Amino acid sequence: MKEIVKEHPLRPIILQFDLKKKALDFEVRALAAYYRMHDRSWETKQNLLQHKNTLTEIDIKTTELEYRLAPIELQLDFLESAFKLADNVELPEIAEPFTIDIADFYEEVESHNKDLIALNKDITVEMEWFEDWADYIYENEDWFDEQDDEGDKLIHQVFKHYDEVSVDIISLDRDQQEFFGVLGHIRKLQQEYFDYGEEVSEQYARVHHESETVYQRALRVKAYVDKHFPLDKA
Repeated sequence: MKEIVKEHPLRPIILQFDLKKKALDFEVRALAAYYRMHDRSWETKQNLLQHKNTLTEIDIKTTELEYRLAPIELQLDFLESAFKLADNVELPEIAEPFTIDIADFYEEVESHNKDLIALNKDITVEMEWFEDWADYIYENEDWFDEQDDEGDKLIHQVFKHYDEVSVDIISLDRDQQEFFGVLGHIRKLQQEYFDYGEEVSEQYARVHHESETVYQRALRVKAYVDKHFPLDKA
């Protein structure tokens, strides 16, 4: 028996062969399919890691936008109260006198809206991939295609004809069990991606709704200011 190691980015594939035996056609096709399943799994793992990182970036940006919304809402509370645009506004106690520069306020709202629009583009693209991948997994149960499924059947034939094939089935069984373990880790990563995607999507939807509410309040303040304090264009 000769041990042959096929290096692969997912994991090294270590099999033993009886070089005195000629590899049968179905055996060659079975091992080719086995190697291809490693390729598909590696590609899937890399895609999931990449898209999970994208979700993290969206999560961070969404959190930042929510953080920036708080001071805008506070200024709105004071402006609405001063202009009597809202009733029974509960204002926090301020120890020192302060002023709100209305131009700076408008700019702050506009900047927030601009960044929200940019983030909307990012999450739209990511959630399209999320939905497409979820649909693919739902229809196929995993990331392997029909060609891979056929290869899996061929591998069963290899075990069935253990005394005819050149590959040592004990080494094949051991290697396959290790491969199954790696697949388990990828499936776990996939579930983490799905769970995180739903969490990030819900967070974004909430912040988007809160932001739109703030923008409407800001527009009402601007309409009031424009009407009662028009700029002198002379």
